Amino acid sequence: MNIYELFNDRNKVTGTINYTEEQATELIHLIQLILSNEYESFYIIDYSRKEFVYVHDNPLFLCGHSAQEVQCMGYDFYAQYVHPEDISFLFEVNDIGFRKYQELSKTDREKDGYISYDFRIKNGAIYLPVHHTLIPLVKNKRQEIVWALCKVSLTEQRCPGIIMAKVGEKEITWNRKTRCWEEFQRPQLSEKEKEIVRLSIQGFTEKEMSDKLLLSESAIKKRKKILFQKLRVKNMSEAIIYCTNKRLF
Repeated sequence: MNIYELFNDRNKVTGTINYTEEQATELIHLIQLILSNEYESFYIIDYSRKEFVYVHDNPLFLCGHSAQEVQCMGYDFYAQYVHPEDISFLFEVNDIGFRKYQELSKTDREKDGYISYDFRIKNGAIYLPVHHTLIPLVKNKRQEIVWALCKVSLTEQRCPGIIMAKVGEKEITWNRKTRCWEEFQRPQLSEKEKEIVRLSIQGFTEKEMSDKLLLSESAIKKRKKILFQKLRVKNMSEAIIYCTNKRLF
């Protein structure tokens, strides 16, 4: 499977690109300033040139290379460091993501949006699961995506699976069984459940939560179990990441 087949007619840039090299440099510099203190790694894809035009120096995404080396590798980086079982998943995301984007009205294409998903990258002798979010950054007059900003963070999800996208205020998820996009139903958390997550982030034990929330430890355990079921996660670490990413607080 040729990794460069990720560039195809769905994401081909056919319209005029209305920015100069100076403007591009200024935009990259602005993004560096905004995201310089973020724990996430990030990089920028240029779909017109089929290359990375910027790679952040956060070691999370570099797999032992320098940022410049990864930028020069471009999409070959995926071929070398993405888990072999996840390569086909990236092709699936690329296909359904850009197909959905093509189906949007011109008005919806002008709105802010993103697509996010998980996959694994090799780091030394192990593969790390990462959460990857692709955000359209520069578009031409035809609303084709010229540049995309990609943010990468660690995740507790061990295997790829969940694919989520957002257009304006509408969130949708890809059902891999029915092969259809479905409207995302945001989990409704009670105030006690939200407080349990907040206290967990602060490092409180179940005993300490019990004292603070005036609940028995068994009640705390029961509420945590219900919380995990609502969020479809296995533990509190996954719950914290999920609630943070989806802004459920």
